[in-house]
Amino acid sequence: VKISIATWNINSVRAHIETLQQFLIDRQPDVLCLQEIKVT
Repeated sequence: VKISIATWNINSVRAHIETLQQFLIDRQPDVLCLQEIKVT
């Protein structure tokens, strides 16, 4: 059994929602991990 896992940094997700949607269509991951990384 193979499981596809994808991770996405959601920084400014609203500005890149179309890119994220296309990524999900193309890759069709079984698990999607959303994260937000901030560097100060």
